[in-house]
Amino acid sequence: MSGRAGWKERVREIGEAFLALVRAELAALAADLGRSGRALVRALLLVAIAFGVGFWTLGLLLYFSIELLALVLPRWGAVGVVLALFVLLTVGLILAARSRFGAVESPGATLQRRLEQNKRWWREKVAADDEEENEP
Repeated sequence: MSGRAGWKERVREIGEAFLALVRAELAALAADLGRSGRALVRALLLVAIAFGVGFWTLGLLLYFSIELLALVLPRWGAVGVVLALFVLLTVGLILAARSRFGAVESPGATLQRRLEQNKRWWREKVAADDEEENEP
């Protein structure tokens, strides 16, 4: 009877360990998705700010800079210089937003990474348990 009771106890322990593992993994997955979501919000906020700044200052800045440059250059030259500066500014803002988007991990990639970590942990745990049982 003690063999059967020991077996039942082991099955119960495995079930409890599995439930604890599932709870811990769900908590870790939620934390990973939360971090990724916060990175996405920061990137989108940076893009929104870039568009807002570009929209509200574009007209005034274009007019003002062209008029100032027109004092020393022909008007077409002033327009060309200002255009080049705005192209450089736009590229810089896009690169900054793109680097922020690089920190975002897709939910599918997060889930895949967590599953791979779980498989590795289970393999290591089972191998460690087998070694303990085989030792004299």
